[in-house]
Amino acid sequence: MSDATLSEPDWPSIYPDLADSTEAASQWGAVMADLSAAGTLADANGHTVRRLVEFRVQYGKAAKHVAEHGAILASKRAKIGQWNPFWSAMQHADTHIVVLEAKLGLDPLSRGKATKVQRGKKKARAADAYLKPKSD
Repeated sequence: MSDATLSEPDWPSIYPDLADSTEAASQWGAVMADLSAAGTLADANGHTVRRLVEFRVQYGKAAKHVAEHGAILASKRAKIGQWNPFWSAMQHADTHIVVLEAKLGLDPLSRGKATKVQRGKKKARAADAYLKPKSD
């Protein structure tokens, strides 16, 4: 699986904003490094990785807006605030990110299912000799 070569999408053609395309490239690199380290990098994951990166970029944009303006938007005309639509976008993106990370084996729970656990050699301890049955 580790010999897969996924071609990175042309982020500037997808995201006209330089900050968004830079963030997408950064996220792509991070996901590729994680998949490569886990030994789960495969050509079949290309579309899933792209969607994960796109949702991460959208989450970041929405989270920034919510951080600046809050989850509830105050209105001068209305006495009651309204939910910030970016809050909903942020939650929606988060839901998809969790699912896609699990599919790719990037979250801790599914990572153990996707990769073989590397076990170290068992070290001998004094208690092991004590608990061994005596041979006569």
